[in-house]
Amino acid sequence: MPIMENERKGQILIVDDDASVRGLLSQVLAEAVNYDIDMAADGVEGLEKVCSKQYDLIFTDLTMPRMSGMDFLQKSKEINASIPVIVLTGLSSMEVAVSAMRKGASDFLTKPFTIDKIIQTTRRVLGEWKLYGRLVSKQGSDESLKMLNAELFKRLQEIGALHSIGLEVDGCLDNREIYSRVAQMAAKLLAVREAFFGIVEGDRLNIRSSVGINSDLFPISGRLFDTVIRDKKHFIADIKKPHPYTGVELMSQFLAIPCLVGNDVFGILNLSGKTDSASFTEEEIFIAINLARKISSKIENNALYEALFNNVADTMKSIITMVGARDSYTKEHSDRVTMYSVLIAEAMGVPQGEISTLRFGGYLHDIGKIGVRDTVLLKPGKLSLGEIGEAQLHAVIGDEIVKPMNFFEKERKVIRNHHERYDGKGYPDGIGGEDIPIIVRILTVTDAYDAMTSHRPYRRALSVQMAVEELERCAGSQFDPAVVEAFKAILSEKEILDGTGHR
Repeated sequence: MPIMENERKGQILIVDDDASVRGLLSQVLAEAVNYDIDMAADGVEGLEKVCSKQYDLIFTDLTMPRMSGMDFLQKSKEINASIPVIVLTGLSSMEVAVSAMRKGASDFLTKPFTIDKIIQTTRRVLGEWKLYGRLVSKQGSDESLKMLNAELFKRLQEIGALHSIGLEVDGCLDNREIYSRVAQMAAKLLAVREAFFGIVEGDRLNIRSSVGINSDLFPISGRLFDTVIRDKKHFIADIKKPHPYTGVELMSQFLAIPCLVGNDVFGILNLSGKTDSASFTEEEIFIAINLARKISSKIENNALYEALFNNVADTMKSIITMVGARDSYTKEHSDRVTMYSVLIAEAMGVPQGEISTLRFGGYLHDIGKIGVRDTVLLKPGKLSLGEIGEAQLHAVIGDEIVKPMNFFEKERKVIRNHHERYDGKGYPDGIGGEDIPIIVRILTVTDAYDAMTSHRPYRRALSVQMAVEELERCAGSQFDPAVVEAFKAILSEKEILDGTGHR
């Protein structure tokens, strides 16, 4: 039923470079509200229309050619600050949508849209601005002002909740971490006593995280989960309906939301037991759906990134294999250095994310040797000064090999700087002290140790004791003293330092 039927027909402008989005919004709004609809294919065309006509509401996409939605918003507000604007955004640009709200947008819609959400948002924004107009013209009342303030406060809470969703989900480093935290995030965000997230595995929902539920598996067949998977939409079980797991009569609504990758439901987020009421409000359902969508998007992006990362990593490992085919010492050396480096990092309490970087960066640290001539790399005798300079270039060559791939920003430091010295006299950049990342300082010690205790064509290996004495002698100059001490403790613990173990 059209709103505001007794008032003049207003004007709505839709600005989006996607014709299908313009068509959908135009069709929905034409049927739902008694307003004339104008459309523009980008911000430049939209701004021309704003200059020539009075609009009661504007919809604008954020990402458009010629003029961004943010610039269009700002320029439209300069022409007429009173025009309410609803921004259209994808989940990946949620933070940009929040910025748009701060710059004067009245609301936002996340793609893909639901018809109900389009109508609900449009009616609310038009209603708020008509109320605001009455207040400005002094025709309002104290009660109207209270209503407006309450609505604005509610919108601020919703914006804050959605912003926190983005920050918290984006802070999860991998999908396992997301899985383990989803229920806790949802319970906190929606103020519910019961939340659980499960992965669809055949006819079972494998629970990965939960609050208020003690179960590892939920059967799917014959329960509301079937409906969620089939329809790919959220489902609400009302009060007095049976709980989908326990069968006990529900004392509050049960909300189940699908998590999709592509068009397939891979997981379901479930919420129940509202702490402040028995039912979910429209705003709470909207927030919960956006949480599920944000989680789905992050999980899909992580999976794609991991697949691409693994392909690139395999290529890097192939290069190391090629180096190993020329010089078997390099591959075996990289394996041993990485093993010792990880042990030291764990003993020193280095964060797991940096240890992961060290594990892969350690394996690749000598990848640049593929650019060093065989006559230098495999020379059985002492190198000339020129040959030493050429050999030292392997750190820079390795960095250049990895640099274009954009995946290994942290690993690049391990590859480039593993011959830096604690006193700043190393190569290639001459950095020192704590300017050298801790994982690089660790690898510098294990790299030197393994080189000293390995047989080479031009010299025999030093004993473990002699190598450790050399590390001690150079602690504070070539090496970080704290790393040397940690390494000594590991060698003693593994009975290598006293000669009873095996290197």
